[in-house]
Amino acid sequence: MAKDPMAVGPDAPRVLAGFLVSYEGNELGAFWPLYQGKNVIGRKGAMDGLDIEIDHPTTSSRHAVLHAAARPGAVKLDDPGSTNGTYLNEERVAKGTPVEIRDGDAIRFGGFTVIVKIV
Repeated sequence: MAKDPMAVGPDAPRVLAGFLVSYEGNELGAFWPLYQGKNVIGRKGAMDGLDIEIDHPTTSSRHAVLHAAARPGAVKLDDPGSTNGTYLNEERVAKGTPVEIRDGDAIRFGGFTVIVKIV
């Protein structure tokens, strides 16, 4: 049974838990690793402390947080209050209400979509 990704502490080992994959703006694809713990997602160059930087104008400076646990992988998505919303499989995620992510789910940060691969 996977542990609750929200319970992974900041001192947990940096273990690979999955990837975000996108073909938007790059026909060859782009990917970002998801590590165990907190993965802060935001607009490229907008602020310090981002783990995953998305180069898209509709992505907020601090758009979302993906909480991940590894071996076995489990991921939860939290939108702390983005301007253009975060969508899981085209349904808007409520601000401050973490939702469980499954392998192959689509997440849209404003207008930029990624596919989640959990390992």
